[in-house]
Amino acid sequence: MTPSERTIINIEKTNQDLIILGDKKMRMLKKGLLVIILIVFYITFWSTPAKAMVSIDGTFTADKSCEALQSIRKKTNPGNLFVYPEETYEIVAKNNKEASHYLIKIDRDKPTNRWVAVDCGKVANLSRNESDSITNTSNNKDYLLALSWQPAFCETLPSKKECLSKDTDTFEASHFVLHGLWPQPKSNVYCGVSKNIIKLDEKSRDWPKMPPLQLSEKTWSELQEKMPGTASGLHLHEWYKHGTCYSESPEEYYQESLALLAQINDSPVRDLFVKNLGEELDATEIRQPFNVAFGENSGTKVKVKCREDSDENQNMITELWINLKGEIDNSTLIEDLIKDSPTTSLGSCQGEIDPAPVNEA
Repeated sequence: MTPSERTIINIEKTNQDLIILGDKKMRMLKKGLLVIILIVFYITFWSTPAKAMVSIDGTFTADKSCEALQSIRKKTNPGNLFVYPEETYEIVAKNNKEASHYLIKIDRDKPTNRWVAVDCGKVANLSRNESDSITNTSNNKDYLLALSWQPAFCETLPSKKECLSKDTDTFEASHFVLHGLWPQPKSNVYCGVSKNIIKLDEKSRDWPKMPPLQLSEKTWSELQEKMPGTASGLHLHEWYKHGTCYSESPEEYYQESLALLAQINDSPVRDLFVKNLGEELDATEIRQPFNVAFGENSGTKVKVKCREDSDENQNMITELWINLKGEIDNSTLIEDLIKDSPTTSLGSCQGEIDPAPVNEA
């Protein structure tokens, strides 16, 4: 074999080696790319829940006993932790924009974060942008209608703006007036209300500083007559604390509250008070006309509230708290709302039905 032939053979062998080496490198490169693709896939897949979790700032109040889970997917609950009715917890996050669970801080023996189902309770104290993305899903339809007997109220707080009149020919001198309509349980308050407004609501003197409400001229005019506390900003306090958990608008909240008030004032309950001005009644006597007006056992759904006149140390009947249950609109009858509502204790309240003038101080 000539030197030239050996050179050609060596070149061909070298080329074959290079081709084999190139094939090996290509196969290794393909395997490397596949591994990278699989890693990216698994990272993306398993990180989805973390990316979906949305941090929020607020509080969560339980309506019932619920498990507090460490893992939603695995439903694990180390330590068998539960949340309980009317307990309030700090919210850390929700598991998605359309949340099924909230992540809350549980500070017991060993502080920990746990997941609870959204239908276990209510959220509150959220900033406006956070509240826009959260819907309270509880279907609880229990309410408490609080009505005041204004002359007695003003005997206890004569310096209030709404109590300065000495006129005896006013609506509040002979009718119940609206205090509020409160979604239950009592922890169901401040739905989607900013912390700044909640801070203002802490002191009654700051109520007028809260943002004004969008009410029709008709509703506002009626509210001023039948809720004298509007003079002190009571309507603002009631809307931001209770009304925001009742409806989307103060117009709806107050129209329906006033419709319920009218039914009580058109009943034998109001007649009993007017006929006994200056006289004393007890809770049992007041419950009886409820049975007549709104059905058997209706009186057991009513709590009579008394307070002492600071000047004469005399007990006076100041309010009626009426338990209601069901869907409410402008035409809903109290007899339909009261029949399935919870009963309340009778108590030992007995006092004077204070007559006009509203303020005798």
